Amino acid sequence: MQNKNNKKFKYPPPRTISEFIYQNLKEDIMNNEFKAHQRINEKEISEIFHVSRTPVREAVLRLAAEGFVKIDSYRRAVVKELTFEELSEIIQVLAVLDKLAIELVIDNLSSNEIQKLEKITNKMENYCSQNSVEKFMDLNVSFHNELWKYVPNKFLREMLYQARDHKERYTYARLYSYKKLGTLEKSMKQHRELMKAIKERDKERSKELIVKHRNLLLESAKDKEKIKKYMMAE
Repeated sequence: MQNKNNKKFKYPPPRTISEFIYQNLKEDIMNNEFKAHQRINEKEISEIFHVSRTPVREAVLRLAAEGFVKIDSYRRAVVKELTFEELSEIIQVLAVLDKLAIELVIDNLSSNEIQKLEKITNKMENYCSQNSVEKFMDLNVSFHNELWKYVPNKFLREMLYQARDHKERYTYARLYSYKKLGTLEKSMKQHRELMKAIKERDKERSKELIVKHRNLLLESAKDKEKIKKYMMAE
């Protein structure tokens, strides 16, 4: 694990030590600092954070409930493996959740909020090349995060964030897909069309485009065996 001083989270500030440890462990799993099948040593983690094992155990059990780790028959926590099938399921769920999110927000977005989304879309144009794929991917995530901020249903927002976090474990698989010829351009085209539909408050077109956009990753990943090798490399 990295030195946790001055850690910057994508999550709300932790309210308890257990939540603080949970956020650290989750981020390390998402960033592949903990590998698939690697054991999470509760004693070692409690020593790193200078706490008892109780808050560590609470954090680990929360991660297990969310599907990031699993508890084996010896009650040891290990990081859950990455599979192409799980990635497919995550994308499928995200598409459905995004469709509902668009339906709930599109009529209520202010002109200022639409401008924020358009600004991110315009930035993506500057990184739509093979030399800046990772920056393009980061902006793509930022676009969806910005859109989700305006979803009035808190439970739906939490589900979206959880599905996103699971998807972000598949960085190499996503990189492989985006580097395939034409995928970046297709993604950018979809973002332009989606932005146009949002500005026109075209709910049905926006829902159609958001689902199509989510499925692009899997459509670009038809070579399942190569994707699996990329995931193993993580």
